[in-house]
Amino acid sequence: MVKRLRAFLQANWLALRVIVTFIALIMIFFFVLDWEPILAYVDIGRGLARIAALASWAILRGLGVPLGFDVRLTDTILSTGNFTVDVSPACSGAVPTSIYLAAVLAYPTGWPARGLGALIGVLAINFINVFRVVALFLIGLYLPTMFHETHVYVAQALLICVAVAAWMYWVSRFADAPAV
Repeated sequence: MVKRLRAFLQANWLALRVIVTFIALIMIFFFVLDWEPILAYVDIGRGLARIAALASWAILRGLGVPLGFDVRLTDTILSTGNFTVDVSPACSGAVPTSIYLAAVLAYPTGWPARGLGALIGVLAINFINVFRVVALFLIGLYLPTMFHETHVYVAQALLICVAVAAWMYWVSRFADAPAV
């Protein structure tokens, strides 16, 4: 039995290492994103929410002129007339970014490729997140009955798809696959 276990571990060591590293990194990232003592010093989700709200506000301000609305920004709250959206830490893109980074860092390739992968994914996910916030704001403003379903089902799935697509792009173009 011990010989079989040893043979299994030797034959599958790389895959096991990647899986354990991925799970451990996700746990660490979620711990950093959600544990109150850490949030008192560094709140990454809130910081990303503020950046997304500011970038979305800049885009919406430009769109508001031809579309006939004036958008205001207060911290992470975007509002116009009687419609308001709060870009909360949960809507900041921090979770898909964390999962993406865990996948990149767990993948068995060199550190320069991991660094490039981190850069590609973080930028792509957060760039798309800004447009997600803008689109949701416009949907809420012009099609309010569709806002909830679009926000909960479509927009969240979109960001997850972007994270998966960014990882697939990175791993196929820039990460050297290990020989097994």
